[in-house]
Formats: sequence, C-alpha cells, structure tokens
Amino acid sequence: MKVLLRAVLFFDALLDLLIGMLLLMSPFTTLYAALQLPVPEPALFGQLLGAATVGMAWLLFSAAVNGHMTVPVARTVGWVNLVSAILIAVWTLFLDMPVQGAGKVWLLTMAAMLLFFAIVQIPAAKKVRLRERALAEQERASREARPAEVHYPNHADVRDARDVTDVSDVTVVTDRGAARPARPATSPASPEYRREPVITPPPGYGPGTEVMPDSDPEATPTAHHARQNPHP
Repeated sequence: MKVLLRAVLFFDALLDLLIGMLLLMSPFTTLYAALQLPVPEPALFGQLLGAATVGMAWLLFSAAVNGHMTVPVARTVGWVNLVSAILIAVWTLFLDMPVQGAGKVWLLTMAAMLLFFAIVQIPAAKKVRLRERALAEQERASREARPAEVHYPNHADVRDARDVTDVSDVTVVTDRGAARPARPATSPASPEYRREPVITPPPGYGPGTEVMPDSDPEATPTAHHARQNPHP
C-alpha cells in the first residue's frame, strides 16, 4: 500500500510541476490563447500561484522518496486535490467563466486527475498510518512484556537430575547486564563437622601418666629385688 501511495505522489508531483510552470508564464497571453485557457489577471497573482504550485511539487517529490514524509504529505495533499478538483469543476460547468471548448476540456481533465489522486491518497494514507501505528504498538508491547531472563550456566544441564546447592559461580543475567554477587562456597546443605581438640594431661595428672624415678645402678638391691637370693 505504501508503494502505491509513493507512486501516486510522484505522478501528482509531475502534474503540479506542469501546472506551476504554466502559471509562471501568466504574462505570455499568446500561450494561453493557443491553449484556449483564461488568462490570470493580474499576471502577478498567477505567477505567485505558480511558485506555490512548484513548491508543492517539490514537496511531493520529497514525500515520494522519504518514507517518513509519505503519510502526512499524502493526507494533506489529498484534501487539497479534492477541494481543487471540486472548485475547477464547479467554475467550469456551472459558473460564468470565459473559457472555450478546448480550454474546458483541459480544465475538466485536470479536475478529473486531481480527483483521482485525492481518492487514492486520502484512504491510502489512512491505512498506512493505522498499519504503522499498529506495528509500533506491537513492537512496544513485545519489548515491555519481555521478562528478565535468568541464566544459570552450571544449572542448565542438571536441572532435572539433581539439586545444585553450590551456586558460587552462578550469575544472573538481566536486561541491565548486572551480575549477582557470588555466594560463599560453603552452603547449609554440606555442613562441616566440628572436631573437639584432644587435650593431653601433663605428667602426674591422671592414670597412665605416673612418673617413675630412674633406678640407680650402684644402689644396693632391696630385699624384694628379684636378683637377691634368700638362700645363699
């Protein structure tokens, strides 16, 4: 639809350019006499209207090339063409305008072309505008409805197999790209058993820690010594 609208704007620009050049030649009465068209009086008004028409033709060329200008220009120019076609037809058919046979054909042909452009431009501009607005709203809704994705690199392959408790190297990927701070490696699922310290009592305190004096090798053996013979 937008391609068709651009093509119509291009041909409308060609028509406006021809009309503008004709109006700029308002002082040349012989040209108007050959075409059997009424001469603009005074010629200054005709030339001013011709300059405005040439400017509109340039605007239509720009709208046909630049996509962001197509819809607003087509909507405005469509109504201008509709009003211009109605005025030309009314003045040619029902009002007393000094125009002869060939001139009347020229004017009615121009009115028919302007009316055709208006019929195409007005609804096409509306459809293209509604379509672009719907696409923009759909894109905005999809962008807003997109949830913040959480990515667990070590958890993706074992999600259904086991419960991962060590998440020290897990990062949270959000739309802003911020990372979640790492948790300590020790988790409640694997507690570390506490071992009580072993205290050794000092010598002389407790069973098995008695201090025995060293025996003197030169001392006389006692009566209970195993080496003493009671019967010599």
